[in-house]
Parts: sequence; C-alpha cells; structure tokens
Amino acid sequence: MKSNISALSNGIDILERLASAEGVMGVTQLAEASGLHKSTVSRILSTLEEHHLVNRDEQTRKYQLGVGLAALAGPLLANLDLRRVGNDVIRELTETTQESTALVTFTGMDGVVIEHASSPRLVKHITPIGTRINRKFAASMQVFAAHSTPAQRAAFYPDYMLNAADIDANCAIILDRGYAINDGNTDPEEWSVAAPIFDHRGDLVGVVLLSVPRARVTPLNERDLPPRTIAAAAEISRRLGHQA
Repeated sequence: MKSNISALSNGIDILERLASAEGVMGVTQLAEASGLHKSTVSRILSTLEEHHLVNRDEQTRKYQLGVGLAALAGPLLANLDLRRVGNDVIRELTETTQESTALVTFTGMDGVVIEHASSPRLVKHITPIGTRINRKFAASMQVFAAHSTPAQRAAFYPDYMLNAADIDANCAIILDRGYAINDGNTDPEEWSVAAPIFDHRGDLVGVVLLSVPRARVTPLNERDLPPRTIAAAAEISRRLGHQA
C-alpha cells in the first residue's frame, strides 16, 4: 500500500513540475528536478501517457501536460458558479474604486445582472440583481457584441446591415484593448466600463461592469478604471480555469 501511495505522490510531483514548466521537459530534466531515478521517472511518464495525462513530442522525445487533464478538470470547472467565484472580486473592486460594480451574463439578446456591489457613496449607479440590460451600446452589451460573429451581430443590431462597418470597427477596438466604454451612449448621466470573463474553454461567460456617475468622471478615472476592471475580469477568468 505504501509503495502505491509513494508512486501516486511521485506521479503528482511529475505533473506539477510539467505544469510549472515554460515548455516541454525530458526524462533527465524531470529526474534531476524531482530527485527520482531516471528509470522511475520513465515508468511514471509511461503510465501517465497511457491515460493521456502527459503527451510526448515525437521529435524532441520530451513531455508536456496532456488533454486527459482537461477531461478530469472539465466537470469541476463547468460546475463553478460565476456568481460565487466572482462575488468577492467585484466587491474588492468596489472597495478599491468606491464605485458600483456588477457581474453580467448574456442570454443571447440581452444581459442579466447576476451579482452587484453598490458604491458606498451617496450618488451612485445601482443595477440590482436580475436587471436586464438590452441597450445595445451599454458597455456590457458592446463586449458581448465584440465577441460574437457577424451573423450574431446582425441579429443583435437591427440596423447592422446599414452600419456594419462602424459596428465592426467598434468591436475590433474592444477586442484589441480588452474592454468597452459607455460614455453617455445610453444615458447622459452614465459612464461605465466592461471587461470580458472567460471560462476554461475560452468561451465568454460574462463581464465585469463598473459604473460611475458621469459628473464624477475625471481624466484620471478614464485612465485608471479600465485596467482595474480588466484585472478583476482576468482574476475571475483565472478562477474559472481560463489560461490567458
């Protein structure tokens, strides 16, 4: 029994070393790093390869993590709840910025707020849980549009065929910089920034939305708040298993 436990521990050690490696690793490298004999490492890798937990490059004969790990982790990652995973992240963002934040998911035609952290300030934007966002140029909706196909955009924007070039150009900007801005597009009193959240498959599953009363926005806010929103969305994505 002890030998079986030791073999399992050694196998986990090898997987962890491959996970932290910047590229592939050979048997000799792994043996030196783990302190195990090369023959032991070779047997472990052979077993792991049988179960697709590691993959050997045929040219270099070196190893890297295999797709079998995704099959093992997939059910766990798929069951992680975006609201539960992202709740403390947006609350920390609100605490840091003193502005309201929200998690928004997409139904295919509009957004739905699934979590909200209200600004402690007297004047603030509030988007209660359950709020549906269907204004096409809201920050969150711009992110969803940017990550959709032209055919989906055509269904999303009624006037897409007339303004496809402008809409596609805006979507390209959002994809390039990683966030969308609503600077009075839907309400003259609103300024907001939204950044995408991705799951372990790389699929867009929601956005982090930060909203500020327009009168409170300064040039410093305009420079400072988008990176903070992007960082919050990236942290939630990381927790969902997304590899940037």
